[in-house]
Amino acid sequence: MSQNLQQKIENILANNPNVDDREIAYQVKELLYETEVQNFIDKKPRNILNLVEESLEIYFGEPEQSGVIKTGFDDLDALLGGFRLGEFVVIGGRPGMGKSHFLVNLSLNISKTNPVLYVTFDLSEFLLTTRFVSAVSKIPLRNFLHRNFNEEEKQKISAIGNEFANRQLFIHDSSNNAIAAIKAHCKKLIQENGVQVIVVDYLQMMTSIKHKQNRELEISYICRELKSLAKEFNVCVIAASQLSREVERRSWDKRPRLSDLRDSGGIEQDADKVLFIYRPEYYAIDEDEEGNSTRNLAKIIVAKNRTGCLGEINLLIDNDFTNFLNYRHEFSFIESRLGELEEDKEDYSGLNSIDAPQVPY
Repeated sequence: MSQNLQQKIENILANNPNVDDREIAYQVKELLYETEVQNFIDKKPRNILNLVEESLEIYFGEPEQSGVIKTGFDDLDALLGGFRLGEFVVIGGRPGMGKSHFLVNLSLNISKTNPVLYVTFDLSEFLLTTRFVSAVSKIPLRNFLHRNFNEEEKQKISAIGNEFANRQLFIHDSSNNAIAAIKAHCKKLIQENGVQVIVVDYLQMMTSIKHKQNRELEISYICRELKSLAKEFNVCVIAASQLSREVERRSWDKRPRLSDLRDSGGIEQDADKVLFIYRPEYYAIDEDEEGNSTRNLAKIIVAKNRTGCLGEINLLIDNDFTNFLNYRHEFSFIESRLGELEEDKEDYSGLNSIDAPQVPY
């Protein structure tokens, strides 16, 4: 806050000692609005040549200077090229899809290279920290909840601090879920700790004093504020979002779509990227269209992407639902393909055992 603006606010407080608090708040809000308008007017347009020259430095500069945030999931990074500073990204999914677990894994991956602030309204600091420890240690979350560890797990947990030493990760469990308070806190962490990625879990738990009587307009306003935060401070804001029950009502296709975003079309409008988490197994779909097993499979569907293509990638979820893992096509024994094994056997019959490829069992 500039000294001039701070002085104006102090004058309002000093000159209105007997005025109702709501009137003071209104006057301060009007002052902030006027300041924002003046800042917009004062910002001068720039010559395209200067902007192009700056862009060329980014194109051919070091990757860490390009503003790209790698997700740590190989196929997702290949599809998206990563997230970017200044973007507002929405991760949508129905309950049970694993949105919070995915955000935990995403935050752990990103925090190796970029400072991350994780804002949660749903979990306490302790419970969220437990999820992070569970993900890093690969010890099932239920073991932590029941305080049930074997000796090996106890030793692993005791040394877990080393795993977080090189990560830049800040957690904020907020009881104040107003967008104005969250923005103020985020700005403070950006200035003090150089935070570059802000994770919000989740959108529908946030509130605003504006549009209180219309939830759709309220969520739209919150999304605009988050997008404004990303752009103003050149950070990446990633927010989870619930989906409407329309997904469950569809009998023919449970895959989420943009129209399923709950409470607001404004989410779709303001987000730079919209990703959905979809688990076919949750809906008792055991095989995909090609006959492959969907066991422990999570599909990340890129439904909107202002800076690239759309599509989907596969991730695997471990049996304890703790970690999302890079997908690898595993060998499956199919009786109809026994003939291929016989052909391979003939192809390598002239090779000695050293030259022949070794088949892992």
